Amino acid sequence: MLRRLLLKQASASHHLLSNKTPQSTSHPLLHKHLLFSSSSQTQTPQSTSVEHLDDVDNNQASSTISIDRSGLYNPPAHSHEPTTDSELVKHLKDVIKFRGGPISVAEYMEEVLTNPKFGFYITRDVFGAGGDFITSPEVSQMFGEMVGIWAMCLWEQMGQPEKVNLVELGPGRGTLMADLLRGASKFKSFTESLHINMVECSPVLQKLQHQNLHCTDEVNTGGSVKNKTISTLAGTPVSWHASLEEVPSGCMKSSVEVALP
Repeated sequence: MLRRLLLKQASASHHLLSNKTPQSTSHPLLHKHLLFSSSSQTQTPQSTSVEHLDDVDNNQASSTISIDRSGLYNPPAHSHEPTTDSELVKHLKDVIKFRGGPISVAEYMEEVLTNPKFGFYITRDVFGAGGDFITSPEVSQMFGEMVGIWAMCLWEQMGQPEKVNLVELGPGRGTLMADLLRGASKFKSFTESLHINMVECSPVLQKLQHQNLHCTDEVNTGGSVKNKTISTLAGTPVSWHASLEEVPSGCMKSSVEVALP
């Protein structure tokens, strides 16, 4: 009896499967067509593209997307007009024309950096965040203090002479010398032997150095000798010179000169 029921159920299931018809699962395919609104055959970066989405039977509504490409490529217009020369360039051209030939690299650099009217260092403060570059003394006071220790050790190795010309070439703002004197101020025998000579041709930077060294001008009532400038950081006399040749030699035979680059 059980066997007959199982055979009957299997026969009914087979009949149902044989009568089932498959359903169509095909769908219309969508195609993309990229068209460019350009009068020429070559694609340009500023052309505007239009993208269409259409079905195969054209029975459904199509979608259109417009893309503006005009901002992707916009080269600046090149001007062939000659640029206006600066006053310094005009001056250099006049010098070359007057001589009838080229000038040396040394002369060129001297004009560019220290020309009395247009020189790079002459008319402004070029250091720090508001300038064009920064140097090691401006980063940390340790730089000037270490140079001061080196100078004092060298002074001791030379037998502690009574007079030393300490010369700095291109002192900038005077930061290095200020840190040097501040660090060495406790060694009176060393600072009392020093005479600071700042080789600087820029009037603007000379004022900054005078300020950073905390200098005071002592008026000489005699009139025969120039007024003395003293740095209150260590009680040391300070002088300024436009070139190294102007730095006076020591008035004593034991005097020496130490130049700081």
